[in-house]
Amino acid sequence: MGKLKTTLKEKFDYDVAGLPSWTDNTMPNVITDLIANSEFFGDLTIEEGVKGTKEIALLNSDVALQEKTGCTPSPDGSVIFTKANLTTKLLYMGIEFCNEDLNTKMTQVLNTIGVKRQNGQLPADLDQILQAYLAKLLMRKAQRVTVLGDTTSLDAELALIDGLVKRIDNDGDVEVFSSPEIAIDNTNGYDLAVGVYKAINSELMDNGMTVNIYTGRVEALAILEQWNNENPYSQVPVPTATGSFTFQLPLYGITVKSLPELSGLNKMYAIPTALTFIGTDLESDMTFDIKYDDYDDKLKAEASFRLGNQIVWGKYFTRLELANS
Repeated sequence: MGKLKTTLKEKFDYDVAGLPSWTDNTMPNVITDLIANSEFFGDLTIEEGVKGTKEIALLNSDVALQEKTGCTPSPDGSVIFTKANLTTKLLYMGIEFCNEDLNTKMTQVLNTIGVKRQNGQLPADLDQILQAYLAKLLMRKAQRVTVLGDTTSLDAELALIDGLVKRIDNDGDVEVFSSPEIAIDNTNGYDLAVGVYKAINSELMDNGMTVNIYTGRVEALAILEQWNNENPYSQVPVPTATGSFTFQLPLYGITVKSLPELSGLNKMYAIPTALTFIGTDLESDMTFDIKYDDYDDKLKAEASFRLGNQIVWGKYFTRLELANS
């Protein structure tokens, strides 16, 4: 690290020796940062340390209430084991800068991680800044491929793994709420959300399991707009901030969350979070490397980690199907 700091001073004119400790984005809490700051991952069941494939096994038990007669009870219950394989894939991303690149792009880097220069100086050692920058990019890209991944996609990043949308859309056990509508807009958004809600398997609600409705930002706004247009005396505030937002579906109370990955796709899903799994490395196994390449005369920042996803018991998931789907 001492050699890297000397190199940064000599090659990039960044004197990092006297910079204060950075507390805005403490690294390397990579798993925590990647999961907790995501609009989506923090809701789901996280399986850490999945190096290849791990079997998911769940227990479903229904034991009958009965009268006990005599001294010998008669157990009468059913136990069902089900399993699905959670497979992770090793992913990699890296960036490199020459002197001019780093100097001109530093504002972009700091904006991405939400940090401003103080008195014209960087807020921390450059290696920490680049590490946080990679983590921020990873968070966005990991969520995108987890939601929209499709190994048949022409998009190189999405083709890395199959995502949850593909898994749910192709699972024949998933409950489908079909509608003759061809798009989600401010004349039907609320009605469609209610339809999805009412199609949710009642066992989930009866047993107090958490189920959220996920849709795009445009579609979530349409839900609120229809409700507000039709209920002038019972308005729900419409978010104006960018990014993801959450609200309770009026009259029914289920949580609706917008995901940027779904915006404009006319999709809506009711997802039981306990039955939706994300597989990752252990924090100690994720690699973040900042180094200076003397041969190419460039500063390089690299990261590698494992990521995968899976759902179990498709019958407890619900999706919207429009007429043109």
